[in-house]
Amino acid sequence: MDPPRKLVQTMRALWGENVKAEGTSRITWEIEPVGDSCHLTVTHDQFREGANEELYGGWPMILSGLKTWLETGEVLTTPGSLMYT
Repeated sequence: MDPPRKLVQTMRALWGENVKAEGTSRITWEIEPVGDSCHLTVTHDQFREGANEELYGGWPMILSGLKTWLETGEVLTTPGSLMYT
């Protein structure tokens, strides 16, 4: 069985002055084989306590769109998800 794979990246939000001031945070993507499928764990951390919710509030929509695209090849068409295509 293949070992889990991990990708670590730094994120700095630049889409508005309210989040630019927050500085950088860390996103860790870990993919682990499970039978003929896989398990994805995404951890977003290293931001200050009380950080602007815009830094992490969109993950459910982003990950839902990724899941749909991987499973069907189709892009989600809900209004919020179209921002990430």
